[in-house]
Amino acid sequence: MKLKRLQKMSYFLHIALKILSVSSVIMAIIVVLMKFFSSKNVMMNKLESDSIFHFQTEFFAGVDNQQYVQTEEWILVGIAVFSSILIAWLLWTTSMIFKDLAAEFTPFSDIEVNRLRRIAWLLLVYSLVPQIVYSILHTVLIPGYSITLGLNTSFFFALIFYCLTEIFRYGASLQKESDETL
Repeated sequence: MKLKRLQKMSYFLHIALKILSVSSVIMAIIVVLMKFFSSKNVMMNKLESDSIFHFQTEFFAGVDNQQYVQTEEWILVGIAVFSSILIAWLLWTTSMIFKDLAAEFTPFSDIEVNRLRRIAWLLLVYSLVPQIVYSILHTVLIPGYSITLGLNTSFFFALIFYCLTEIFRYGASLQKESDETL
C-alpha cells in the first residue's frame, strides 16, 4: 500500500519537476528576448541575498561608468541564462530519478547514484561558477576590476548531495550483493 503511494507521489514529482525544468528554460529565453528587444525598459541587478559568506570588491577606472551600464547588464543576462540552464538540467535530472522510482521502486541502483552525483556537481557549479564568470567578464569588459565570491546555500546543498551520493553508492553495492546471493 505504501509502495503504491510512493510510486504515485514519485510520478507526480517527476511531472512537476519536468514542468519546472522547461519553465526555467522558457524564462531564460524570455529574459534574453526582453533585454534584446527592449533594452531601455529592462534592467538587471545582481543580488546576493542568500550568501552565508560574501566577499566583494570593485574598482572602476575613470569617473564616468555610465557607458558600461549596458555591458554590465548583458553580463548579468548571460549569467542569469547560464544559471537558468543549470537549474533546468538539475531539475530534469531530478525528475528522471522520480520517473524511475515511479516505474519500479529501486532507489539503490548505479543509475540513481550517477544521477545524484550529477546533481551534486550541478549544484556545485551553480554555486561557484556564475560568480567567477561574472568577476572575470566584468574585469575584462569594463575598466577596473570586480571580484565577487560568496558561499551560498547551494554550495552546502552540493556537499550534502555528495554525501547522499556516497550513502546511495553504499546502498547500491549492498543491493547488488543481496541480489547476487539470491
